[in-house]
Amino acid sequence: MQKFKKQFIFLFSALAVFSYLSFRYIPKEETKAVLSVKENEHYVQVYLLDEESTLVPLNIPINEKISDEEKIQLMIDYMNGKQKIKGFTPVFTSECKVPKVQFKDDTINLDFDNSLKNYRKENELRVLESLTWGALQIPTIKKVVLSMNSKRIQQMPLNCTPIPDELNKKIGINQFETAVSSLHQSSNVIVYCEKDINGKHYIIPKSKRIEKQDDQIKEDITQIVSDISVSSQLVQPIYTEQIEIQKCKFKDGILIVDFNKNILSSDKSLKKDIYDCLILSLSMIDGVEKIKVSVDGVSVMPSGNDCVRVCDLIYNKVNF
Repeated sequence: MQKFKKQFIFLFSALAVFSYLSFRYIPKEETKAVLSVKENEHYVQVYLLDEESTLVPLNIPINEKISDEEKIQLMIDYMNGKQKIKGFTPVFTSECKVPKVQFKDDTINLDFDNSLKNYRKENELRVLESLTWGALQIPTIKKVVLSMNSKRIQQMPLNCTPIPDELNKKIGINQFETAVSSLHQSSNVIVYCEKDINGKHYIIPKSKRIEKQDDQIKEDITQIVSDISVSSQLVQPIYTEQIEIQKCKFKDGILIVDFNKNILSSDKSLKKDIYDCLILSLSMIDGVEKIKVSVDGVSVMPSGNDCVRVCDLIYNKVNF
């Protein structure tokens, strides 16, 4: 009996130690949306719908040898559900085929067959946004042309949403308008926010329409900082009544923005959630290639970096 008691105590102690070590050292799944910098990594970006029909950009790791055309075809496979990501809905209701993908100078032509019509009518604007933003992930591409059966289309096939002559990211994304008839009479600012989806955090872009100004860059930055999401599910971490822009400078593709100290946390560091959303939002301003954020003239960029290159930013990575 005494021997059994000692064995039981030893077993219990061993289990207790193992449980502690497991809790302490076995890494847990990361659920926080983290903006990072690519290091010899290659991704294809796809835009899929969550349960509220919000487009979520997801970055999926790929082989570095994949061609640009193969990258677009893989993107379409995810968009039509041939390839799936748990928790997200494809924008097409069934398979959608692009028999031809043509590149010419800075333009990509996506030539669909009749399967382009395989989407819900109420999601037409999301389909247009998803195709446009997805195609523009190719670094050399600045414009998108959509065709059906080798004939360029001027409007989407179901709800007749007009397609701009010059289709690019100015079309916006996650707009709360139901059509785009009035979208080209104003300037488009992209603001990134955090959203919780199935217990995980993602960074979501959304459009904000503003009147054009003489100093458009300063106005864009002001709107980014002051934005309050129109959706209760999109939480913008910047507190408008506290954070002020001291000055901003944009030259040769480098954007430098200086804020007051209210952008800092209690330990005087730049708040991570604010940094992620702020940097991505600033990266969407036309012509910006590098970004530097400072407070009262002192750089607050992470890891001591002087600035960050827009082309190196990566977020919402999918780990299978």
